[in-house]
Amino acid sequence: MPAPSASSSASSRGRAERVVRVRVTGFPRRAVAALLDLGLLLALTTAVTTTVALALGVPMPGLREIGPDLLVAGILDRNPMAVGAVGLFLGMTGLYQLYFGGMSGQTPGMRLVGIRLISARRRARPGARTAASAGAGAQPPAGGARLAVGAVRS
Repeated sequence: MPAPSASSSASSRGRAERVVRVRVTGFPRRAVAALLDLGLLLALTTAVTTTVALALGVPMPGLREIGPDLLVAGILDRNPMAVGAVGLFLGMTGLYQLYFGGMSGQTPGMRLVGIRLISARRRARPGARTAASAGAGAQPPAGGARLAVGAVRS
């Protein structure tokens, strides 16, 4: 049986030993990403709620009346527009996180600050490009299914 050549064993060793190095994202970058996502969700919820209120002929509050106390008073009074706005915001937030986190591994806020989620299972989700799928020898993070990372270094 012929012995494997030095070049073929070196190339197979290089593929097996390839390690992807990532940097775990700290709290400040995560907070900025979360605030950007919150701002986007609040803007979308406000636009939808305002459009529906105008279409239904509901009187709109003045600029001096708008604030957290208006929303709390509306919820305590069981105002359908206030309760609907809160329900819309919570529903959109859940769907937003499920869609963006599950499909691409990053929300628009995370994309703007350079954060993405990588899978600990070493296999990429369909349509997602993750740092863990780039290297076959990447070690999964201990104690979790996903890890938020910043810039990827090779």
